[in-house]
Amino acid sequence: MLVPQTVDQPRWAARAAELGIGAAHDGPTPTVDSLAAALKTALSPKTRDRAKSVAALVRTDGAKVAAHLLLDGFPDA
Repeated sequence: MLVPQTVDQPRWAARAAELGIGAAHDGPTPTVDSLAAALKTALSPKTRDRAKSVAALVRTDGAKVAAHLLLDGFPDA
């Protein structure tokens, strides 16, 4: 569950909700009811299964690729 506070956090919280991999708290001030609803979504089997399927698509070599680009230069540079 994401409770965005500032800058780009609302955008990324919304994106997690759009992808079905989490719940974005709506509104600036959490309440017992709003947190309970977000937790219910975040902890649901549907959210868990979707997060597992999206996780399988995430690259694990991002830092390595970025380091090579910084050290060796970009292909068209």
